[in-house]
Amino acid sequence: MQADTSNALWLHRSQLVSVGELVELSGLNEGEIRELVDMGALVPIDAQQVPWSFGAECVQTVRRACRLRIDLELDTHAVALALDLLAQIDKLESELSQLRARQFVFANA
Repeated sequence: MQADTSNALWLHRSQLVSVGELVELSGLNEGEIRELVDMGALVPIDAQQVPWSFGAECVQTVRRACRLRIDLELDTHAVALALDLLAQIDKLESELSQLRARQFVFANA
């Protein structure tokens, strides 16, 4: 059995992505991406520079946004809120993992 790699994309952390590329990679339309920027859920590298460019990590964010919009039938405002809450959860889980790793090191020292 072979893995489906049709949606595979390798991006380097320092690579920049345009609005058009985000549209193509996410399933969101340009208006939805602009709304997410207006609500602070997506942050362009330089908001004053037109056209906007985004860091490669935004690809994961817009794909997640599209899944939320489709799976939960959320409007753009709700998607922005959900993205913010999920980012906070990710941050807290990362901090918890670091604390557990430190606790393990100290317990075994």
